[in-house]
Order: sequence, then C-alpha cells, then structure tokens
Amino acid sequence: MHRLVLLVLMLSVPAPLCGQAASPGAGQRKRITTVTAGTGNALGWLGLQGERYWARDRLSAFVGAGYTPEIDAGDPSGLAFAAGVRGFTPGYKHRGFLELSVSQLVLVYGPAEERRRLYGPGLQAGYQFVSAGGFTFMLSLGLGYAPDVPEGESEVGGMGGLSLGYTWRR
Repeated sequence: MHRLVLLVLMLSVPAPLCGQAASPGAGQRKRITTVTAGTGNALGWLGLQGERYWARDRLSAFVGAGYTPEIDAGDPSGLAFAAGVRGFTPGYKHRGFLELSVSQLVLVYGPAEERRRLYGPGLQAGYQFVSAGGFTFMLSLGLGYAPDVPEGESEVGGMGGLSLGYTWRR
C-alpha cells in the first residue's frame, strides 16, 4: 500500500511542475495591469487597487484606495490610501512576491480629539495566482511601522491583504 501511495505521489508531482513555466515564453503573454478589490492595508482597508507591471512583469507599482468603516460610534473612519512596489518570483500562474508600501496601519481610539488613523511603511510577503483567462487572487502578510502611536503601544504591527480581480495580458 505504501508503494502505491508513493507511486501516485511521484507521478502526480511532475504534471503541475511542467505546467508552471519560469517566465513567459512562447504562447505565454506578459502581465500588463491588474485591478483587484478586497481588504487589506495595500487596498485602503476595504477598497480597490490598480497595479502596473514592468521588467518582464517581475516588478510592479500599485496604488490602492478604500474606506475604513466606523464599526462602533466614534471610531476613526474615512478614505484611506496606499502606494508601493512589488518584486515577483518567476512563474506564469503562481508567483510569490515581496512588497514595500506606505499605507494606513493603525486606528487610534479614545476621546474625539485623539482619534486618528496612522500611516507608515510596511513590508509584506505574498502569493499571486493569475489564471490564463485573467482571474486574479492575491494574499499577503507582513509587518508595518507606525511611528506616531500613543506611548506604551507597539510601533510595529501586523499587515495583511486578500483580494480578487482581473489581470490584463498581451
């Protein structure tokens, strides 16, 4: 039985690896632009993101705009923005990336005059899937630095993102 399981695993692994080309080649078109919607720091919390690729689609720049909702009365809320760059691993459908951005990182609660939203730099690692038809899925996690947090709170905090959208290729 163990040999059968091992044989099935050995025969199934090469198929996905063969379908994953290292970079666009014959019959594989390069990414031009991606638009996604979702949640996360690089999307303005709940928002949209536009991304433009260059360097054989291994680098990109993006901007995000969204909204931070008021969950409880008096919470800091409003429009939020983000901008950054990404570097991608090779791959046609499945790729990893490293992202450097500036985005909204922290909501400060308290009396009305102290409530605010803090921005700062962040670094995230992530995964991007782009189907041959253009459907796009992105997931990321990382850390951000918010220098103006109230005394006693950590300046370093978690970041994340989850979005769906469409990628145009040529």
